[in-house]
Amino acid sequence: MARSRRDVIAQVVADYMQQTSLHGYRYLTEPGRHWFERLLWLVVHALATGGVVWQVNTMYHEYRTQVPITTVQSTHYHVSLVPFPAVAICDINKIRKSRVQALAAKLIREHGLASVTQEELTGLLRFLGRLYDHSREGEEYIMRLEELFITYNVTLDYRGVMQMLGTQCDELLLACRWAGKAKPCTELFETRKTMEGYCCTFNYVRPTDNFDTSYDETGEVVAEDAQRSLADGPMMGLSVLVNSNISDYFYPLLPTTGVKLLVFNPNDYPDTASGGLIEKLVMAQEEVFFTLSSVTTKPTAEVVGLSKERRGCLFNNEKILFSNFYSYSDCLMDCRVQSMRNLCGCLPFYSPVKGKEEDTRVCEIGDLRCLNKHTEMWQTLRPRQDLPGLELEMTQSLECNECFPACGDTVYHVETTSMPLQQVLMDHSNFLRGFKVENHSAFHIYFGSTSQSLMNKSVRMAWPDLLSNVGGICGVFVGFSAMSVIEFLYFFTLRVFVALSSRRRMSLGRAAVAGSVGFQGFTPAPLTGHKPAAAARAGPPAPRYPKELLSAGVVLTPTTAPADGGHFSWGRYSFHSQPQSHQAQQHGPRRY
Repeated sequence: MARSRRDVIAQVVADYMQQTSLHGYRYLTEPGRHWFERLLWLVVHALATGGVVWQVNTMYHEYRTQVPITTVQSTHYHVSLVPFPAVAICDINKIRKSRVQALAAKLIREHGLASVTQEELTGLLRFLGRLYDHSREGEEYIMRLEELFITYNVTLDYRGVMQMLGTQCDELLLACRWAGKAKPCTELFETRKTMEGYCCTFNYVRPTDNFDTSYDETGEVVAEDAQRSLADGPMMGLSVLVNSNISDYFYPLLPTTGVKLLVFNPNDYPDTASGGLIEKLVMAQEEVFFTLSSVTTKPTAEVVGLSKERRGCLFNNEKILFSNFYSYSDCLMDCRVQSMRNLCGCLPFYSPVKGKEEDTRVCEIGDLRCLNKHTEMWQTLRPRQDLPGLELEMTQSLECNECFPACGDTVYHVETTSMPLQQVLMDHSNFLRGFKVENHSAFHIYFGSTSQSLMNKSVRMAWPDLLSNVGGICGVFVGFSAMSVIEFLYFFTLRVFVALSSRRRMSLGRAAVAGSVGFQGFTPAPLTGHKPAAAARAGPPAPRYPKELLSAGVVLTPTTAPADGGHFSWGRYSFHSQPQSHQAQQHGPRRY
């Protein structure tokens, strides 16, 4: 009798259990095994499979929730591959007395301020310096100056006026040297906006001070390359001789004389809150040596696939605020600028703007109350996580959740050594010879070594690592591998299909044989070759199939069927049968 479909599939399952490469599965169906043995092996396989599922799930969860790790790739990253930092020289004195006196005389002359003398107006104009620190100290004088401006309809161009009142670069910088060569300071430095106001900047590669993208005549984005130092040591760095005109001090931000040095990334806006700005003081009559070191971080391709919340950083193409790169400092400054515009309706004269400067109102004397009220908030960045005990501070800080550090960046570190500036040493220095020690100061900033640090930001577990770990766990517990998958697909697709097709062909072959010899529902003779008695009485003898053919379980469809029904052929097997009209002796199968 033909096997049913269920029997065929059961036989394939049994064959798979006996022949699979998975460990121990043959003991579940191996003939002769006691039922207790089978139960024991079933429990073992259930525990092993549960262990695999638990371990794989744990590892996949770690893979999905992992954060980048930073490792040291090299401590011999050559200094020529590292951009030299941008350097801004800012005079501590923000307003020169001679310039304020000239401005007071001009306002009295042009606007007819008859109710105030030039000396009194000069004293009041000193409080324009409050636009730097937003302090309300001396508020009565600030209110008096505001009333004068309103009464006499005085309108100031605050950007231009504040730049004019400060020290100009050609007055502040006397001598400059870069990479061992003396150069005019005007070739190395330019006046740019910083958080300290207008300063003299070196190697600051941003085309403009605003958030606009600059294009050249061909429509390409303007992007300058930062200067690089080819070697270490003071001779291969930047050296500057500074003139601090102490006699002209009128509004110093600090109770000292000299200049403030800002060291920052050449692509970043010099902003203290971003954490990438280093501030150093160079006092008058001092010579200071600043030794640089750097740590450059580069991300790998695997970090790109992580969400920004998990990797905690942004790439250049994800949030572009300026030119063709992303800067954490730019993002924080943009967040602060939006808050200033929303809360006070204006921006300080030194802040970068979006669009045209003419379309943005500059904060005036009358806006100092609002600026003073929110200054502390703008200087405090709110953390992303709630911190216990700091609920009040959380509400009085700047929220910039869209800002993340850059994934690839260079961080600079500065070590300082200072000494008094002595005339005898200046006379023996090729760089300082010819200058007299008065209110001067000098500084040298340079890399202390040709070998810098290179860090690699990567993931602890990449996709190949996950695959390898999962394969190792499956191999240890159940002996599973990629070939096991192919083996499973082979048995339960191709083997099942072949077995079911053979069963169908056998059924069709038997039906065809029965119809061709004139019997309805005949049964082949037993494997011994003896025909049943009932079949002998009913009619002509039934054909005897070869044992070899019957044991194979396959009956082929006849390929030759003469009209007289005397000869049939199944491949290499054939036999003769006689019609019902006359009794003939059956001839056995003849082999060709």
